[in-house]
Amino acid sequence: MQIRVLGPVTVIGTDGRVVAVGSKRRRELLGRLVAAGGRVVSLNALIDDLWEDPPAGAVGAVRTFVSELRAALGADAIATVGRGYALRVAEVDAWRLEEESFPVSWGEPYADLDPSPWVLQERARLLELRARALLDQGRGASLVAELSSFAAAHPWREKAHVLLAHALFQDGRQVEALEVLREARGRLMGRFGLDAVPDLDRAEEDILRHAVTRTGGYARLRSASVVAGQAALTGGLALAQAQRFAAVAEAERLGDPLLTARVLTAYDVPANWTVSDDAAQAAVLVETARRTLRLLPADAPVALRARLLAVIALEHRGTRDAWAWEAAHEAERLARELGDPAVLAVALNARFVQSFQRPGRSAERGAIADELIEVAARHDLPAYEILGHLVAMQAHSALGAFEAAARHVTAVEQLAEIHETPLVRVFTQGFRVMRAPDEAGYRTLDLSGMPGVEAGFLPLALLSIGLPPDPLLDWGPYRPWAQPLLHLADGDVAAARRAAADLPTPRADHFYEVLWTITAHIARRLDDRALAEAAREALEPARGEIAGGTTAMIGFGVIQ
Repeated sequence: MQIRVLGPVTVIGTDGRVVAVGSKRRRELLGRLVAAGGRVVSLNALIDDLWEDPPAGAVGAVRTFVSELRAALGADAIATVGRGYALRVAEVDAWRLEEESFPVSWGEPYADLDPSPWVLQERARLLELRARALLDQGRGASLVAELSSFAAAHPWREKAHVLLAHALFQDGRQVEALEVLREARGRLMGRFGLDAVPDLDRAEEDILRHAVTRTGGYARLRSASVVAGQAALTGGLALAQAQRFAAVAEAERLGDPLLTARVLTAYDVPANWTVSDDAAQAAVLVETARRTLRLLPADAPVALRARLLAVIALEHRGTRDAWAWEAAHEAERLARELGDPAVLAVALNARFVQSFQRPGRSAERGAIADELIEVAARHDLPAYEILGHLVAMQAHSALGAFEAAARHVTAVEQLAEIHETPLVRVFTQGFRVMRAPDEAGYRTLDLSGMPGVEAGFLPLALLSIGLPPDPLLDWGPYRPWAQPLLHLADGDVAAARRAAADLPTPRADHFYEVLWTITAHIARRLDDRALAEAAREALEPARGEIAGGTTAMIGFGVIQ
């Protein structure tokens, strides 16, 4: 005997004929026992599930239904266990899904029953089991329409969105898959106040990882880089960059410079921070890009060459290497000749990053921001419009024009809400703390997941509001500037002098003026005229700007 619930509740006898089991209530009771998977269902649970408002004779009715089902199915088909019942039939189509055995036929589970809570829950559970079985067989593309409807009907069900994302990925629609996860994450976190949604996070990691390792050639590798870029924009920065790195390495191994160039440039993620997230990885990408540029055929698309130059400038940030500055300006020149707004946006981003080679260039960065905003808004490039507002916020903050900076904060937060770019609020919240600085504000600023920003930021921020250097905090790359101050706090002037003598030259990044300002402070404390003169010369081009204002998150006062 077989019981089928993947479709209408049906019983097939040993002779292959349909066995009549009676009314809808009897079929519902049988279905409820199937849903229990052979486990005991108490009499009270059956009553609650069969009736929204149980009648006075519900106990007797259930017992009558059980007797009638036994008469139709056989006396041993339903066992009485205490004050409950359990199904004892071996052949049940839905149970085969539990055993990861895919049934031959499929229809809407319990299709002939009313949509009571247990029916809806069981339908969802069985659909998920079936979808997982098909996904495991690589047949996810056939599920996209069905799972799209399912996810829309169950907006708060994590698994529904995870399954849809995997189905889209198997259909070759990786970017859409990540968008499904991003939208679901935002919806769930907003509704329930969650800090994370683990199932969605794991699904995103799986999709990014498999985007690189799937079989295929050009399309697969370029798609992997595009997908990584989409993930980076929605918050999965470190993982996305690792996947991009893997895709680039695989592309170069294949020996086709055009392929390598396209994979390198497909990761189209604006950069508004000049401290590299992973310096070693960035160095490899730069060398790969420079090699690829030399190997490109003469007839390679100009747009591709311009984007490759921009990659070099963007990844080789925080230095004063002339060739990186030249790469940015050559990318901009080619983009303007092409008249391609998307390429121009990337080139302007590269020029912004390389503008830090010279201190005191906030006005120049403000002009870059204005053009980025205008070009991006006119040509629907939201990621670069967001970048433009962030750059403008930083440039105005450095110049002390805080009302203008605040207008860009409002604009960029509105864009971030529309385009779901959560990292934006880290920077805008940092701006608000800078405008009303206190220790609690800086300590609650969440920089996790932003490796180029978080390392050493907190102790610098606390120093900016006049707190003594804290030896227990992670100073990251800024430890050399903390060391003389820590020695002075301990009263060890000789050790402070030795540490001050070993201070490195600050990198050409957002913290350049900050570190020279701290150096000047150390020089005054030690009455070190040579060090003070070096700090004065370094800060002279930025005179009148706010030290640290380029970050729009900390400020050490106006540079005199």
